[in-house]
Amino acid sequence: MANLPLKVFAGAEALQHIRDHGLQPDDIKMILGASGGPKWLSLASMDRYLLSEWFADRTEPLHLLGTSAGGWRMSCYAQQDPLAAHARFQEAYVEQQYSAKPTPGEVAAECRRILEILLGDTGLDEILHNPVMRYNTLVTRCRGLTGSDTKWVQTAGWLGAIGANLISRKAMRPWVDRVLFHHPHKPPIDHFPHLPAQHVALTKENLHQAILATGAIPLVISGIRDIHGAPQGTYRDGGITDYQFDLPVLPEDGFVLYPHYFAKAPKGGWFDKKLHWRTVSREHYRKTIIIAPSWEFAATLPGGRIPDLDDFYDFDTQTRKQRWRTALASCEVLGDALDHIHSQQRWADVAEPLPW
Repeated sequence: MANLPLKVFAGAEALQHIRDHGLQPDDIKMILGASGGPKWLSLASMDRYLLSEWFADRTEPLHLLGTSAGGWRMSCYAQQDPLAAHARFQEAYVEQQYSAKPTPGEVAAECRRILEILLGDTGLDEILHNPVMRYNTLVTRCRGLTGSDTKWVQTAGWLGAIGANLISRKAMRPWVDRVLFHHPHKPPIDHFPHLPAQHVALTKENLHQAILATGAIPLVISGIRDIHGAPQGTYRDGGITDYQFDLPVLPEDGFVLYPHYFAKAPKGGWFDKKLHWRTVSREHYRKTIIIAPSWEFAATLPGGRIPDLDDFYDFDTQTRKQRWRTALASCEVLGDALDHIHSQQRWADVAEPLPW
């Protein structure tokens, strides 16, 4: 594979380790799963490779931290048969469909249907009692106007949050709280910059709600109210505060693997996406290894990009499904590329410094 469709970026400490020792599955202590809606489809073949090869026989704990679609992906990783869960999720996700102008309630109902398929009959118990794959997700607790289900009121609240975020991420505190729903054993991260996080242990009573809430896009999907064991309020998409992560994920004795869908610097919060001056901390990423489709490869997919939320608005249901299935088939080469890099131990050859 002379021209790999995959890019590998590593923070300073991770890059030095790769150059000195290569990279082995046991080096990885944590996986990140970012928000991004349908963008996750570009990572599906890499997920399957990791689940079937890297982590199939793992016995040491592996922390999983995801938001929104990334949180749903990570819930597949933590089930007893993660490949089957992943396959169920992928098929149900592609097959989702709505009326011409769906209400937040209609979209929420479809999300519940997809989650029921993803989890199957025993998924909740499997996630909670998995001693190896330790599931965690971040969710946004809305404050003031952002918690309203009335569209214009909620919109006014988000405009306030967006304006506050222009000043600093800390300035959003009157509008949102960050809540970490963590594996019953122990949270994988203690310090949360910019916005403090409330810690809530996952239980059988709140896990389903937490997974739904981390994907509840504002104004598009109804929020989840009063999650069991957590402060009262309306909970929405975890990507609002942690879109692609700007957190000190720094395992003491290993590294973080981050399958990402863009070969560029991540953005911390949802409202940072268009703020070119707002970059994530290199210090937070010094132990992180990012694997992502190259821009050249992404340009070969339908429309010259990976799937995204615009597809719901730009195409009718059948056209969207066809484009997504075409993209999924094309992206199979990403899993093959990851296999090639690892089996040939080419990590040191392909790994580059962080792209920011």
